[in-house]
Parts: sequence; structure tokens; C-alpha cells
Amino acid sequence: MKHPHLVLPHLADVRHLLETEVGGRHIAGISPLAGSFRLRRRMAASCQERRPLALGVRRRQAVAAPAARHLRASLGRSVLLRAALLLCLSVGVRAAVPPPPPPVPDVEIVLRETQPLPFPRGQRLPLYLWTPNFPATADDTELERVLKALDVRGIALFARWGGNDFAKASEFPLRVARLQKKLGFETSVDATGLAHGFYNGTPATGHIDKDGKPFFDKSFFWSPGCPFAVQPRYDAMRARLEPWLAKYQHEQLRLDFWAADWEFDGPNEWNDGWAAARRCVTCRAKIPNLDTDFAAFQTTVRKIRAEMQREVFVKPIQRHFPNARIGNYAMNPHDGRRYWWDFFEKRTDGLPATKEHEALYRPWAREFEDCGYTVAMPVIYTWFNLHGDYAFTNRQYRWCYNLLLEATSTGRRTTPAVPRVTFVHWTTTNPPKELPKDFAALTEANYEELLWHLLLRGHDTFAMWCPGPELAQEVRPVHRVYAAALEHKEFLDHGQPVFFDVPKQPGSVVSALQLGKRFLVRRTDFAPAAAVLEVKLADGTVLRVPKAEGKSVVLTKP
Repeated sequence: MKHPHLVLPHLADVRHLLETEVGGRHIAGISPLAGSFRLRRRMAASCQERRPLALGVRRRQAVAAPAARHLRASLGRSVLLRAALLLCLSVGVRAAVPPPPPPVPDVEIVLRETQPLPFPRGQRLPLYLWTPNFPATADDTELERVLKALDVRGIALFARWGGNDFAKASEFPLRVARLQKKLGFETSVDATGLAHGFYNGTPATGHIDKDGKPFFDKSFFWSPGCPFAVQPRYDAMRARLEPWLAKYQHEQLRLDFWAADWEFDGPNEWNDGWAAARRCVTCRAKIPNLDTDFAAFQTTVRKIRAEMQREVFVKPIQRHFPNARIGNYAMNPHDGRRYWWDFFEKRTDGLPATKEHEALYRPWAREFEDCGYTVAMPVIYTWFNLHGDYAFTNRQYRWCYNLLLEATSTGRRTTPAVPRVTFVHWTTTNPPKELPKDFAALTEANYEELLWHLLLRGHDTFAMWCPGPELAQEVRPVHRVYAAALEHKEFLDHGQPVFFDVPKQPGSVVSALQLGKRFLVRRTDFAPAAAVLEVKLADGTVLRVPKAEGKSVVLTKP
């Protein structure tokens, strides 16, 4: 009887495994069972599918005889018996466990979890997905299919720029851009891979202590040095970006949206940044009242960071592509505060902050305008610490309260001429290994409510960020909201946000876009409330907002 699905290890592999696991001077220290599973697993892994096993007597003898002679000579009869048993077990394990299926490509997950738009998008910005990659091994026919399938869903992916070998690294992004030009689709790129490296660890970029020795701020993982030492790095950093821009321009390709996640670089006023500057003779000479005036230090640091981005990113892009939209993570107009903490930032004694419950809101410099960016990219992430920062009994409002503060800060202060492409993430961001027993994550329904309120407070679209394993879970709700909102495209395109209140206690959150005498309104209740709320407009008119759970309604001004 033939069993073509069974396989046998090469004899050389068997000998090697046996000699390694139980051979020579090590055998005395191994019991008859010790290590047998490890040996069986390694033998199974060495099996070759091109060597089928026939279980007839003649085949068994042909296979066993050379191995038996070797084993008798080297290990003795007891080891031979053990090896024969393990060999049979290894074949059985191999036959019983099928190989795992290949992973599903990112793009196919996105297409599986979303549907074509039910309403036309027109000229509205697409929904940007930051994490998924294009299928790099696909031919042009398959790439074109993917691009079309994404477009009918209103989805855009970022082609990634980066790598030391420009010719090799640019080959695939250029293919994507050529197809996008052919199809008339916008081209968006993520240039994070080119943007970091101002601080390259050389002594010339360090702070200088009183003994003339360079040092770096180790409270950040990129170890920034002196803010006044980065300007000599501008030319080298521009030289990384310029070949990409020149190539796209030379081929007359589109560059509609250039974005980066540039945050892990440059000087920084938080963590130990201020303390390090006070040790630096250069910083002390250039910043008056450095010991006591944090605001002066912060302003200086943020102006230098803005200059870095303006001179190295924005100006070169605009020379090649004057109409390109340009944005960066967490760069946006705001109300002078930041309501969240990034994962690399630590709460440090002696630095200014306003406290509400246990949340600390930091003073933040207005740097967006100095950078020259043309797209605002605020961050609305469910940072783990938000849940513990507030004492609201309604644990869902702990998330929504903070995130609405940040969203309102941007939505209210960004002019309509500046698109707001907002980074969003639903599943808890940067959680610990073990969550507290009383922890309650933001629900999917409340996440969708939050996204609606962003749109009705002036945000234009979303840039969904997520790690790969979360892709299916993350893309469903954000795409549902993006797609459903297009039913009210007229309001999204031309309406003006009119409500910005964020209740200090769990209550009713109301957001709206006004278009003439009509209002597109969303009401979300975080506490028991009346069936109809009366909300006052700026001119004193009262708008009666009915309860409409999970829906946006169109109301007319009385």
C-alpha cells in the first residue's frame, strides 16, 4: 500500500539530529524520554515532501539498513531502538499537521471588510489607510485591479518612500504612481522613511556641557542633542528627499498628498528636554532666562522644529509640486493646549500643565503655521491612560470627553481652506500587558459616534492608523462612518460647524453643520436626557434637537 502523503527525513538529517540530541558524551545525561519531543519536532521539520514513504517490507529494509549500520557503530542498540521510535513519531506528526495557510494580504483584508460606496464621493478627500501596504509582488494588471477596487470604496493607501538605494526603493512606488496617473486617481505618499535622521548621533549634533564634552538627552529613544546643532544637517536631509521629487516631476507623475509621521526626531521640550538644555552651554547662551522660563524654551524649540520641517520638507516639495497637499502627524492648529500624551512622553515633575481629574493638559506652541503645512493632521487615539485619567462613572465618556476636547481644539481653529485629515485609532492605544480589572474599552458604537462628531465639528476625513493584526477590526467602523456620511455630502462640502460644547460631566453631546437654514445634527447621550433638547445658536435662535439614537438628522431653523 502506497502513502504518498507521508514523508521521511533524509538519512543525513537523521544522523545529524541523533548525534546532536543523544550522541556521544551527552547520552549519559538524558533519560529515555527527555528531549524526545524536541527531537521528534526537529525531525518532522527536516522531512522533504519529495521523498514519499512506501510501507512495504522491502522499502523499510532499504531505508533502515544504512541507518542501522551507522547507529550500531556510533550509539549502540538502545539508542537505535529509541531512534526508530522517534522516526516513526516524526513521520506521524508530519502527516497529521497540515502546513498553515499563507497570510491574507493587507489589501485583500481591506476589500473583504468594506463595500463600494453607496453614495458618490465626488471631489471629497478619500479615506486614507496609513498601515496597509500595496501588494508589492503584484503585476500591473493586479495592481490596477486593486486600485480600482479601493477607489470605488473611497479608500486611498499611501505608497511608501524610503531606503538607501533610491533606484531599487523607488521602483515600486513609481509603478503605483504611473497607474494612478493612468486611472486619474490621486497619488498619496508616506515619506516617513526619509524624514528622520536630523540627529544622527555624531558629537557635532550634541549638547555641550561645561567641560566642553558633547552629551545627549537619553529620556527620548532617539537621543536628541542641542537644538542649535541641527541646521548643518539640512542639506544632507534634503538630499534624501530630492531624488524622489525630481523623479516624480521628471516623469510628470502626480503628487497630490505628501505626508509623514515625523515625531521621533529633533529637539523636544518634554521629558528631560528642559533639564538637558539647562546643562548645555550653547542653550544657556542663546535662550535668556532658560533656568526659569519654560515658555521661552518651548517657543525656541518649537520654532527650530518648525524650521527643520519647513526648510527640508515643505519648501522642496512645493518647488517641485506647488499644489501638493503636505501634512505631518500631530501638526495642526489648536487652542494652545495638547490634551493627550504620546507613547514616548513621560509626565515629569516641574513642567507646566493644567490638571482636570488626573488628566494633565500641556501648554503647546503654535507651530503648524510656521511649518508651512497645508493639511492639518490632528491625532485622535484611544491612549490607554485616558481611561484612568477621569473619574466619570460613565466609563465611555472618559474616552469621548478627552477625544472631543482635542477634536474640537482643531476643528474650531482650522480655517476651511486647510483640509483636516485626522489620524484615528479605535482599539486601545499603547496598553499595558495586563489591563486593570475595572477597565472598559471604548465600544465600537461609541467610536462611530465620535467619528460622526468629528465630521460635524469640521474634520474632513480620516487617516486610519493601526498595527497589522488590528486591520480588519479597525477598518470596518471607520469606513462605515465615512461611507454613510456621504449621504449628506452637500453639508460636508459646504456646511459650517456651529456647536463646539463638550459637557464637563456625562451628558448630551451635540454637533452640527449649518447650510443656510438647514442643519445636519448628531446627538449622543451619555446620561439620561429629555426627548428633545433645546440648543441655542450664536444668534440666539433655539434649535430643538430630538433624540435619534445612532442617526444624524436634518433640521430646519425656525
